Amino acid sequence: MAQSPDQSIEDYLDEIDVLVAEAERDAEKILQAIDMKELLKDPEGYLFALADAFLSRHVGAIERANKAGAKHATHMMAIA
Repeated sequence: MAQSPDQSIEDYLDEIDVLVAEAERDAEKILQAIDMKELLKDPEGYLFALADAFLSRHVGAIERANKAGAKHATHMMAIA
């Protein structure tokens, strides 16, 4: 039995909420771990390194979010 559009949207948003919460938890950890001396020595390099570490850690979540969005879009197109 096919899902209703409303249920499909709710499922999609629930999945995205889980991914956002995961990223937010890790972002807080990164903010708490900032070394101000290193940041002041090379702000650009230090922030790029932090961003790279964050993205590397979350590449799986980003891919899951992309897949969830594509699945949701395909489902919505099928029922439209």
